[in-house]
Amino acid sequence: MSQPDLRRPVHDPNTASRVFSGEAVIILPALNSVRMLNTVGSRIWELADGRRSIDEIVEILVAEYEVTPDVARAGVERFVSELASKGLIAFAE
Repeated sequence: MSQPDLRRPVHDPNTASRVFSGEAVIILPALNSVRMLNTVGSRIWELADGRRSIDEIVEILVAEYEVTPDVARAGVERFVSELASKGLIAFAE
């Protein structure tokens, strides 16, 4: 069994976002850029509120979508890492 992932992703304060019809639109004013996420990415974005750990986000996705815990974990970790590398997500203390 893998180690628990207790990191708590949170939106970078320099972003603004809205969710329309299940799809998140993320605005980066400093870069004059807009990003749109698909449905699952948008759900992860919504859950990345600084209160939930990666493990908790995985559990929610497993309950809401037809996905195994291993597949959900791999997807969440990859997606959150990608968002973090772009400065859209940080991790709460």
